[in-house]
Amino acid sequence: MPEIHEIRALLAPIEGGGVLLPGSMVAEVIDFSEPEAFSRGPDWLLGELRWNGWQVPVVDFAQLAGTGDATANLDRARVVVVKTHSETASVNLVGFLINGLPRMRNITTGNLVEDDSQHEPVGGVFSRVTVDDNAAIIPDLDTLASDIEAAVYTR
Repeated sequence: MPEIHEIRALLAPIEGGGVLLPGSMVAEVIDFSEPEAFSRGPDWLLGELRWNGWQVPVVDFAQLAGTGDATANLDRARVVVVKTHSETASVNLVGFLINGLPRMRNITTGNLVEDDSQHEPVGGVFSRVTVDDNAAIIPDLDTLASDIEAAVYTR
């Protein structure tokens, strides 16, 4: 029996491309509502939402990755709530601000190509890729959770 190398992933639209998230890490996609702002933190950290009894920090990943500003058009905005499985004490979930409806995709070595163009390294970005000719960014959830914790949850 041949080995199957396929991962189910969510490709969610953000300004300038998409964010590619492992399907097993996605908790829910919810309608956008204005998050409660933090008193400090980077511009890409929009605040936090209450979701199922949890405080979920919401990230404008397009702004963090340098592909755009998702807050410029909130007409079709949603938030993808993702489990981090991080070692941080404060950030077990992260919300990604997206623009539109995400799609589940089967990711294989045949339809995933790493972007060879030169980009400045950005904390919270694991890799830039192309999936079936669509530009996407894979987040580094551990680094992102640590950066969020350091920015707003520690003194």
